[in-house]
Amino acid sequence: MPKSAHTPGPWIYEYSPWISQGRTEIPAFEIHGEEKVCDTNEDRPIEEQEANARLIAAAPDLLAAAELVIQRWSQGDLAEAVRMLDSAVAQATGSAS
Repeated sequence: MPKSAHTPGPWIYEYSPWISQGRTEIPAFEIHGEEKVCDTNEDRPIEEQEANARLIAAAPDLLAAAELVIQRWSQGDLAEAVRMLDSAVAQATGSAS
């Protein structure tokens, strides 16, 4: 498979609020790997922002797991790929695997 040109993983997210000119804290999250990938939309509720940040941060692991599933599917050995995919989905959803 072709190598992706995205920022290398792993990615993490962290709370990174904006401070308005009126000194009000505006909730936001920042996603980064070796360098910043993106911010969440501060116009959305904080719970939605965190869920989006968690999903975005899991993207490199989800991609790697999907690529492994495709590779293993063709070889007829999905057990390891399914474990990796399960772990990546748990990371994306914030649930225990």
